[in-house]
Amino acid sequence: MAPAPTHHHGALAPAAACASVALDIGAGRGALVLYPSERFRGREIEISRIGGGECRVHTGVHERTADSRRLLTAIFGSLPAGHYVVWEDASTPGTTVRVPDGAVAEVSLV
Repeated sequence: MAPAPTHHHGALAPAAACASVALDIGAGRGALVLYPSERFRGREIEISRIGGGECRVHTGVHERTADSRRLLTAIFGSLPAGHYVVWEDASTPGTTVRVPDGAVAEVSLV
């Protein structure tokens, strides 16, 4: 007998203390790693492709440990290569970034 489906309502589960992120890059696709400042802690960051209409994608800001230091990160593991805008909030465009074809862009946000 199969287990009953689980339905989630309301709050998301707390972030994992440590986790891996898979990057799916290659022909026509790249990844974006943002290093946001403290003001982004606990938020979602949205990006949209420049010239791509109003379609946005988002990811959470998580604290990760790398090289014995703790960093805030927001990782977009697979995106079509091109230029994107990082949104400050629902209506304010911020930094623009280029996601390279077959590679990873790393950008610090203040």
